[in-house]
Amino acid sequence: APKAKHLDFESGHDFMAVKASRVFDRQDTKEVSDSKAALLASVASTMSSSSSAPPPWVRPRPELTNSVLRLHEELLDFAKFMGPTQEEETAREAWVQCISDNCKAIWPDCEVGIFGSYSTGLCLPNGDVDVSVLNVPDRPVTAMKKLADRMLSRNEVSWLETIDSAKVPVVKLRQQTSGLRADVVFNQPDGVKTSKFVKDRCKEYPQMKVLLIFLKYFLMQRGLHETFTGGMGSYLLSNVVLHFMQQHPSKKKPQTYAATSLGHLLYDFFKYYGIDFSYQTKGISVRNGGCTFFKGDTSFGFSNRRGGDRLSLCLESPFGDSVDLGGPCFRIGVLKNLFMHGLSCLSHLFSSPEEEYASLLCPLLLDPTHPVIASRERLLMSQPAALPSFSRFPTKESLPEEPPRKKRRKSTD
Repeated sequence: APKAKHLDFESGHDFMAVKASRVFDRQDTKEVSDSKAALLASVASTMSSSSSAPPPWVRPRPELTNSVLRLHEELLDFAKFMGPTQEEETAREAWVQCISDNCKAIWPDCEVGIFGSYSTGLCLPNGDVDVSVLNVPDRPVTAMKKLADRMLSRNEVSWLETIDSAKVPVVKLRQQTSGLRADVVFNQPDGVKTSKFVKDRCKEYPQMKVLLIFLKYFLMQRGLHETFTGGMGSYLLSNVVLHFMQQHPSKKKPQTYAATSLGHLLYDFFKYYGIDFSYQTKGISVRNGGCTFFKGDTSFGFSNRRGGDRLSLCLESPFGDSVDLGGPCFRIGVLKNLFMHGLSCLSHLFSSPEEEYASLLCPLLLDPTHPVIASRERLLMSQPAALPSFSRFPTKESLPEEPPRKKRRKSTD
């Protein structure tokens, strides 16, 4: 068994878990070189001059002069801005109910549930709905065909694709009326179990959800949010943030907890995974309150290394020590540098005066012109969104009656 060693954040780690009223101390930016700070200032000046309008989620708060607290409020505003509206929630719930009704009609004893980012509240605005159907007596390939045939015959989908060669066979559906998409899998309970784990941990650590929403977009805009490309997928990221929250000093002392904002936590997260954490020697476990262990004490964590001294992330699955969630994340070296870059950006922003309406997330950490964010603003401006109960095409009864045509007077000339 790996030898557990709990991290001591208060000894040897210069974490920014301080009183919220403290003015940012330039001594905390010792990792940032003068040339790096100058480069960041140049980038910020160039980007701000190109676009004077603040991002759509920014709310002026002239009463806040502390940059850390302003970042705290902006993170909350960003999470609210990117979260689903009531109309979107209603549309997705109706879409899931539509799939469930069709499954129940085919297999009356089946159990239909949701999992993934939609289930945990961390989905992208245009993200798919992940649906799990359990207790299906058919093989997955047969079940996919039956569900696809039924929904096509009822004109409930406008497009579908069955992927039966994948490790987990899946049928992809797009609803006829709303355009919402769904990935449906059969007899795969793991997704529901992991989603419940993430939801429960977000309840235990309320700050997790806001940090995860920001970090998902932070990675997505740089193409590092997909596991199959070597990035950090949603479930792995959730466990990475969970480990950080488990070991943070704010968990241990009520006074520190009360004085720690989301701004502090984001800074500390970047510093921990960008500088302090030793990827070469340590592995992560989030079980039983969380700990780190030395990789040398066990072979666990080395099976997915690609040779040499290349960095690797070792993270034990919450449900068993035989699965290394971090193994597929082979671009962890890039991610480490990215977290270090995030630390440099925040260090620069915290030590530089900004206008009350300026964003602390843009443009150094987020690009407000990114298609997902830009389309989000357009969608909110054009609400209400189309609901699944609406007809896609107008019926004869729904069209307005044409006024009677006036009879043309015959000419007497």
